[in-house]
Amino acid sequence: MLLKEVIVGSCVYALLKSYSEGIPIVLVEHKSPPVDMRFDHPVRIETLNTLEVSDAWSMLKFLCSMRGLIVNPDTIDSLRIEKSNIGSRNIRIQFEECHLFPTQTVRTDLDISKVEHEDLYKTMDFMRLKFCNVTNIDTIFPKESFIKLIRCFGKKEVVAVCNLSREQLTNFDYSDTIVRFASQKELLKDERLHRPITRGESRRNPNLEVIERKVISLKEVVYRSSRKVKYYDRQKRDDILKTYRRDNSSIQSPI
Repeated sequence: MLLKEVIVGSCVYALLKSYSEGIPIVLVEHKSPPVDMRFDHPVRIETLNTLEVSDAWSMLKFLCSMRGLIVNPDTIDSLRIEKSNIGSRNIRIQFEECHLFPTQTVRTDLDISKVEHEDLYKTMDFMRLKFCNVTNIDTIFPKESFIKLIRCFGKKEVVAVCNLSREQLTNFDYSDTIVRFASQKELLKDERLHRPITRGESRRNPNLEVIERKVISLKEVVYRSSRKVKYYDRQKRDDILKTYRRDNSSIQSPI
């Protein structure tokens, strides 16, 4: 396949560039961003107005698919970018210009500028609440805890998000058990928590059950751009949003 321009990436920024400029995209991972990610202000894409990055990602993926911009129908386990070629088991692309966004499974012959957050991981502890109700709670930001934030969904679903080092991942003091206890404590302090009254007319305490812990590496290898491949670091990704806020009437708010 010969393409004048192509985007390689999986993040909302990559899809936003594809959607706004009509550039074909190799969507390396067909998996939406983690549920804890949010925009600083609501973003409007076509008929969607949302704070949730995952919602914006899904809408952009749908719109790009409808326009025939997504090159690959499924997730790609391994991808190589070398000189002016993109290759995987099922894809062979020659390009004049490639826009490369951070992706864990992509290998390239570009020079490495630096490695960011090499020893940092995001943990997401998904929990289910017994007895109490978190309908009125959206997000809790603990002040005296290693937990970054606690997000609540529906009546009973809770997820606690932490940024941990490799060493902390194997330390019991940062385990899902400790996160569960700390999250229960934070919920108990929150006046928005609905606590039903027992037969003895005392209110129930929140009791969480850990369903799953997900661990996501936050490592980013920052590459030096070449004549044909442009790498999008954090600043360039932010610039995309600023430019589209200014130029694209359907996208009105920044991340």
